[in-house]
Amino acid sequence: MPFRLLVIADIHYVSDPTAAAEAPASRHVLLGRELLRRAIEDARRRGGFDAIALMGDLLEDGRAPFALADLRALRAEIDAAAPEGPLLVVAGNHDDHGEAVLDAFGARTGLVELGGYRFCVFCDAYEEAKYGTRRESDRRLLRELARRPGGPLVALQHNPMNPPIDSDYPFMLTNRREVLRDYADAGVLLSISGHYHAGQPLNAADGVRFYTAPALAEQPFPYALVTLDGQEVSVEERRLSLEPLPVIDTHAHTEFAYCGRDISAAGAIERARRFGLSGICLTEHAPQLYCTAEAFWAARHVHDPAVWRAGRHSRMADFRRAMEPLRSDFVRIGLEVELDADGCLTLREEDRAWVDRILGAIHWLPEDISERSDAAAASAFLRANEALLACGVDVLAHPCRYLRACGRPVPRELHAELAQMLADTDTAAEINLHINEPAVAFVRECIERGVKIAFGSDAHQPWEVALLAPNVSLLAEAAGGDDVARYLLG
Repeated sequence: MPFRLLVIADIHYVSDPTAAAEAPASRHVLLGRELLRRAIEDARRRGGFDAIALMGDLLEDGRAPFALADLRALRAEIDAAAPEGPLLVVAGNHDDHGEAVLDAFGARTGLVELGGYRFCVFCDAYEEAKYGTRRESDRRLLRELARRPGGPLVALQHNPMNPPIDSDYPFMLTNRREVLRDYADAGVLLSISGHYHAGQPLNAADGVRFYTAPALAEQPFPYALVTLDGQEVSVEERRLSLEPLPVIDTHAHTEFAYCGRDISAAGAIERARRFGLSGICLTEHAPQLYCTAEAFWAARHVHDPAVWRAGRHSRMADFRRAMEPLRSDFVRIGLEVELDADGCLTLREEDRAWVDRILGAIHWLPEDISERSDAAAASAFLRANEALLACGVDVLAHPCRYLRACGRPVPRELHAELAQMLADTDTAAEINLHINEPAVAFVRECIERGVKIAFGSDAHQPWEVALLAPNVSLLAEAAGGDDVARYLLG
């Protein structure tokens, strides 16, 4: 069975703005922690991986007084995104103390056996934080491993190994030629490196394959998925930036969301630009703006419509005052609305007239389905969608997520019926992967009926904004690899 290794190189993270100002402008060092989380989440949503390899230069300055705290912050992101995944860690020249890096991540050098492969993790010695040399003890270890029976050998180190780089900067190990002979003699299957920010494509010399991963810290924020299948090796490089695709994030929340975590409208706009989007729609839950948090989470706006209509706790005026100055050709304003027990949208007419885009969503049904059969629950869900779409919305947010959240199956025939409802009402379908797994079959039904597709990050945290490459991949799969731009809602 193929083994998939998520390879992330050269994060160069620093949390201190003053220290960050001294870094090269091309490195987005303050964003490093978020970039790491984005890369892991992006890979997880696009098929997953079996282990993570961090290829060194995790920090911009491993000698800084806050370096240990920054390492722990990076580890916290991995724990949040991939708590169970095996982790391989290489220290780079910027990391200064390799032992501190390994301790922070609970990692080790030497032999690590995973998925039938023997990974040899080397943290080389550095002088003046740039001249790297393979230790004699590490060279002996490789020779010993080559004599033992076991799976194919994969070497990991910070410095690129092949091809040589013509530069005044010492990218290569001082004893590179000797190490290359070691690899050839040991029958190493693959050598993986970082350090050289441009990266180097998969290549071969003397029976050994070599790959240098590009730097996550620099545009277009790339990472790699290395797949090992017996003696076969393949590499797919992915980018977090979506340029030049004309992608709009139709569903990003703001500081007004009860369910938000450190997210803000200004931060969402900044990330939409940084990650190459064509635009963003700042979309807030209308019932959250009309009700208290307690009333919203109890679904009182659905079951007792007077609660949201009374307006005693409304924050809508504050939301409108905060969002209006942000509106532009790049920034649109949206409201996520629901259907109440009276069959009406949770939206005042004056707010409907003001907003650029309305997203209809089902978070609760007006009727109790807990004691009904799966077929009856699906029928009630379809009726609710029909009523919601009849009220007039621009996009159906996270279609079918409600049934999955209730632990109910989504019948195959429901896909076609719901897609036809969208076509009949000229409503776009949202591809939304926030706590959701959209069905390719449903998207395919929408495409066949000419239903436009909207991409929504449904961002509740900063790192989620513009994380839409998995949405693009899903649409491409549903469309058979066709040009996805033609299907997108503008």
